[in-house]
Amino acid sequence: MTQEEKLALLATLLETTSPPESDPEPSPDSPVLVRPREPEQNSLADLRFELLGPLVIRHEDLDVAPSAPKLRLILSTLLFNANKPVGASVLVRELWSDRAPRTAHSTLQTYMFKLRRLFHDVLGLSVEHITREVLQTCSGGYVLRVDPQQLDITEFDQLVTAGSAAMHAGDYAKAATDLRRSLALWRGNVVHHGQWGTLLRAQVARLEERRFYAHTTRIDADLCLGQHREMISELASLVVEHALHESAHAMLMIALYRAGRASAALEVYMRFRQRMLHELGIEPSERIRALHMALLSTDPVLADRSLTSDMLLDRLVRPSQPRRRENSSTVTGG
Repeated sequence: MTQEEKLALLATLLETTSPPESDPEPSPDSPVLVRPREPEQNSLADLRFELLGPLVIRHEDLDVAPSAPKLRLILSTLLFNANKPVGASVLVRELWSDRAPRTAHSTLQTYMFKLRRLFHDVLGLSVEHITREVLQTCSGGYVLRVDPQQLDITEFDQLVTAGSAAMHAGDYAKAATDLRRSLALWRGNVVHHGQWGTLLRAQVARLEERRFYAHTTRIDADLCLGQHREMISELASLVVEHALHESAHAMLMIALYRAGRASAALEVYMRFRQRMLHELGIEPSERIRALHMALLSTDPVLADRSLTSDMLLDRLVRPSQPRRRENSSTVTGG
C-alpha cells in the first residue's frame, strides 16, 4: 500500500468515528430546518384549548394550563392566532408593552422552552418533536400548530355562523338551537390575571361583540317561535346592562306588546328616549320611533311572528318614505 493510500484510509476512518455536532438551539429570528424523523403520535390530539373564559387546556378532564401569567398570555396569543406566525416582536409588545427589558428576546426564548416542556410533560412527546411539529420557530417568531377543531373559539364561530344562516333562511328553531349551543361554550368573560396586550384586547373585543350578537339573535329567534313571555325577563336584564342598545329595547317592546302589556312597552320607549336625550343629546332612530307609533296604533304587523325584529322595523319604516318624498315635492313645487 502506497503512502498516499494509507493517508486516504486514515482520513476516512477519522470522518466515520468523529462524534456528530449538536444542533444549535433555534433563535426566534431564524427558520426551523425540518429534517426527516421517525413518525410519532398525533401531537396535540388529546388536548382541548378553551379561551371562552379563563384559559383552560384540558387533558383527560384535567386543566394543564400553566399558572404563570406571562406563559398564559403567550399561549393565549398563539392560540388566538393558531397556525399563523406570530412575530417575536409582537409577543414582546404583548408581554411588556413599551417597557420591554433589554433581555426581552432571550426571556421570550426561555418562556418558549417552558411551554415546550409543558407539552412534553403532559403528552410525553420529545422536546425535539414539539419544537419541530407543535410550537415551531419560524422566521422572526413562532407558530403553534393546532387542529382548529380543538379550539372552543372555532366551534363558537361555526355555530354562530350556522345560526345566523338559519335565521336568514327563516328556520328559527335551528337558529335558536345553534346559537344556544354557541353561548353554552362560554364559561364566563375572557379574563387574564395581568395586563392584556393590544393584540389580545382587540381579539377579545371581537369575541365579546360576536357573543352579544349571538345572544340577541337567539332571543330574536325565540320571539319568532312565540316565546315572547319567556323572553321578557332576559330582555329586561339586557337593556339594563346595555342601556343605549336600540335593538335590545325594540325586542323588549315587541315581547311586552305580544304578551298583552302594551303600556309597559310604551314605558320602555319613553325611558329609552329620555336616556338618549340626556346622555347623547339625540332622538332615537327612525326605526324605533316607527315602532313606538305602531304600538300606539296597535298595528297588526306587530303580531307577525314570521318577521324578525329587524324585518319588522324595516317594514314599519318603509311605508313612511314615499309620503316624505310626496310632501317634499309639494313644498318645492316639483
